[in-house]
Amino acid sequence: MVPSEALLDRYAPLKAVAGCRGLVAHQAEDIFALWQAWEEQRGEECQVPFWAVVWPGGVVLARYLLRDPGSVSNQVVLDLGCGGGLAGIAAAKAGAKKVIANDIDPVALHIATCNAEANGVRLETEPRELTAHDDWGEAKIILVADHFYQRDHERNALPFLRRARQRGTRVIIADGGRNFAPRSGISLLGSERITVNHDLEGVSVREVRLLSLLD
Repeated sequence: MVPSEALLDRYAPLKAVAGCRGLVAHQAEDIFALWQAWEEQRGEECQVPFWAVVWPGGVVLARYLLRDPGSVSNQVVLDLGCGGGLAGIAAAKAGAKKVIANDIDPVALHIATCNAEANGVRLETEPRELTAHDDWGEAKIILVADHFYQRDHERNALPFLRRARQRGTRVIIADGGRNFAPRSGISLLGSERITVNHDLEGVSVREVRLLSLLD
């Protein structure tokens, strides 16, 4: 069951995303208060609502796409592990032919769809664990924002992404200093320091690197 509109309005309302040229997204000032209220509403345990946070990698990747729309214009784009869908929404705004938002959390896909509608764009949704199926479909560009925070993501997602790159798909990664992000076989597109929520991140500022996988 997805959170009610009343719960979202109270704990994770639509708000402007800083520096992202008019983009809005559902964002929780206190993700733990949202989490508690959602569990009370459902009467059961819920997954942590990571979809209610605009993570630094997503912000920097969205800014990059909006500044350089030619990077995705008229392309089919896959937003892998999309969360609230910010990067995919930015790709759609930048003129992508089609954007596929992928996440194994159905609530994240619901929120990504809501966020897309609020920004006047459309996302197709894909709920499968694509890395297990070795399937990126017709995508010519894969976007990955703040994905490598667990070792399993390095073990599963990175080989998947490298295979996609070897078959001609461009892979753009926004890494906010996560422990298991790729350190080799990459090209640095740029970096940006961004203020983050200290309670969530353990720091007040993160440096986000924009990376392109090499062949």
